[in-house]
Amino acid sequence: MRAGLGLGAGLVLAAGWVYLSLLHEPGALFYLFAGLVFVAGPLLGAALAGLKTRRRRAVAFVATGGAVFGLAGLLFVFIYVVYPIFQRTSVALPEFCGQFGGGAHPPPAFVYTLPGVGPTTLVTSDAQTAVVAAIDFEQAPYPSTVYLVRKSDGRRLWSMRFANDLISAALDNGTLYLYNDKLGYWVNTTTGLPIADFFTIDNYGGLSETDRPVLGPGAAPAQSATGRWYNETTAVISSWRADGSVISRRRVTFNSLAFNCFIDGATGSVAPF
Repeated sequence: MRAGLGLGAGLVLAAGWVYLSLLHEPGALFYLFAGLVFVAGPLLGAALAGLKTRRRRAVAFVATGGAVFGLAGLLFVFIYVVYPIFQRTSVALPEFCGQFGGGAHPPPAFVYTLPGVGPTTLVTSDAQTAVVAAIDFEQAPYPSTVYLVRKSDGRRLWSMRFANDLISAALDNGTLYLYNDKLGYWVNTTTGLPIADFFTIDNYGGLSETDRPVLGPGAAPAQSATGRWYNETTAVISSWRADGSVISRRRVTFNSLAFNCFIDGATGSVAPF
């Protein structure tokens, strides 16, 4: 069995190293390398163990294949679930965040006039599209509507209303990654249609009372027990989509709105409206 375990584990580790480190995780090749890790490695290891064992070959085959498959599963969980937990970037919100006063008065750089809506707050943009938020500052918890806008003609490609003003957004490779606190939404920036996926892993902690939120934090409470709020500005996202494409551990940087403040994900700066 040792020879089979060695062969299977060696193939799993080699395939994982090539995909992660040498090729830098191309989504187009994910399923090929997943086949090597989860199918070829266990089967070859199990086959060698069965051939090398004189007695109870079926037991050796199943035990070796199961052990190699278990190793592959543990490595997957560590790489895609556990390790990203430690890859967090958070910004502490100053005391002036939350002091709404008479409503928002954003600097001109934050104002985006959206046809049919009026002045909104620019969250993030690229050459083709902009993500803006219209926030109702008349009543707590300050509901907001987020729009994905095509710059060339001002067309609203997608919109969604939220119960508060906790918005984080990033535009990356044709995808809008949007979080309302800790709930994520993916949108195709060309069509404005939600992106269908069948499995997603991310480490985004949203708004929390610590700069190291635990795995799977719940919604932020209405008030912070510590008197401080931290807002995450990055996320490591892995997504297996319905069209067969894969996003493997993509690191995305967000601009955010929270408590009448704008958080620049690239610089970590915080500015009041």
